[in-house]
Amino acid sequence: MMTIGVTTLVLLVVFALLGQAMAPSWKVEPFEDHIALGSSDVAVKANRPVAVHEGAYRVRTVNLTVTTGDGTRIRAVLREPVNAPADRSACLFIHGSGTGSAHDFADIASSMASAGITTLVPEKRLDDYSWIHRDYARFADDYGRALTLLRSRHGVDPARTGLYAESEGTWIATLMTDRDEHIGFAILSSAPVVSGRQLMAMAASAYLQRAGAPSSVSDNVAKLMSMDFAPFDLRYGDFDARRYLPSLTMPVLVNYGVLDTAMPIEQGAETIIAAAHRSGNDNVTVRYFRANHQMRAGEGLFTPGLPLADGYTHTLDDWVNAVAAGTKADGWATARIAGVTPDQRFTAPRWTSSGLIGSLGLLCAMTVAAVLAPLLAAVAALALAVGKRFGTRRSGTRRSDTRRAGSRRGRFDAGLARLLVVSGTVPTLIVLMLHAYLGFVGWSAVMLHDRTTLLAFGWAALRIAALGNMVFVAWLIVRCRDELRRRGTDAADRGADPHDAGSSGDVPSPAIVGPGHWLTAALVVVGALLSLAVMAFWGLFGL
Repeated sequence: MMTIGVTTLVLLVVFALLGQAMAPSWKVEPFEDHIALGSSDVAVKANRPVAVHEGAYRVRTVNLTVTTGDGTRIRAVLREPVNAPADRSACLFIHGSGTGSAHDFADIASSMASAGITTLVPEKRLDDYSWIHRDYARFADDYGRALTLLRSRHGVDPARTGLYAESEGTWIATLMTDRDEHIGFAILSSAPVVSGRQLMAMAASAYLQRAGAPSSVSDNVAKLMSMDFAPFDLRYGDFDARRYLPSLTMPVLVNYGVLDTAMPIEQGAETIIAAAHRSGNDNVTVRYFRANHQMRAGEGLFTPGLPLADGYTHTLDDWVNAVAAGTKADGWATARIAGVTPDQRFTAPRWTSSGLIGSLGLLCAMTVAAVLAPLLAAVAALALAVGKRFGTRRSGTRRSDTRRAGSRRGRFDAGLARLLVVSGTVPTLIVLMLHAYLGFVGWSAVMLHDRTTLLAFGWAALRIAALGNMVFVAWLIVRCRDELRRRGTDAADRGADPHDAGSSGDVPSPAIVGPGHWLTAALVVVGALLSLAVMAFWGLFGL
């Protein structure tokens, strides 16, 4: 038992150190550089008041078609203010993640149109869009063609035509401003600003903390964010959002919801202000609303039918009209940064670097192998049992003592068989339960459910199970080592014929005989060790 104890201690130290080596060399830090508000009022006013406001015009809706660069025809909805003056401003809408209908943004686009601003909402092509692949350059080209169509509409002033973008769409918008210096203005709502990898690290930390996940679980999420996603074509996670921010040389309105934990609501605004300033543009207005990520009045990310945040459309309409009237950076009568006080909890990291395991593909392969190895061992053991049964029937004419010896050597003894079953089954179950736990944590975080007690109990249970499992793995390793020694002794005792059934009675016969048995045992050991490595990656052996 002392040998098993020492082996367990060695395994614990090795896999605890391995877990540390697999950790990234960075971590998500609390955000401390909070932004200063000039007012709690989200309204925007220019020194020269704008006469036209929301509701001033009737709105006419027209269905159009936009032809993209590859000849695809996509639908678009145009909204025009009836009898509005010519040479008016216009706004193109750019969708965020996962949305793409031409009927999206209806409330915002209609509000703008009623304030004298022509709006166009084109479809976002989702035919080559998934959670593993997104081509932002192609989207920028599609929306660019829609912008050309909008500029050509009768009554629209191309120089006063700009963009409204939400979330992921703000990346597309900055690609467009980088390509087209004549865009009149840019409204960026819920802008990620940083890359998807950096954003996910920050957002996951915030969501997991809110769900009550143990701190060690939150810290380990950073490991995923630092990994190479290329094997799964997740390269868009490294889209260099900062690269295009210097192109924001036009008037910019930045909007965030203070209930949005998925975005760097303060860091993002500060980054945009600094980038625009370096490009000689100080005409950047920032507004914070009591809203979620979709700028809706509520916390639920997926709750349908929520109204827009109070004052949101009025702010948009008045700002666009003021900019269209020529308002410069020094022409505003209201505070540059205003609204509800934001409280960003975590900093989106400026860089990421993986640990020992740098590839998501390698982690997935290791996890699959950890589950697959004991299954293959079970198949091998079954094949051995079937082969032995048929072999025994064919050798029915042999001597009874030879049959008994062959029977003894043709199968694992009961004790070793039970140890192999436990050592193959328990690690696999723990790995599966670990991933079920992580899935539940993610679901609780996204749905904003506080599961502090349950998650803490689940994590403690997983750690205890992992440590208990390590004892069985150590036991199996010690037993296999003893079998190797016993095999050599048994072969020496039997001299030139190691298959002789009459070996010495002083030395126990090996319980693992032949390549089939060793293959089965090796698969179980490999699967158990890989399972321990997966557990170490997720911090189950962390101090």
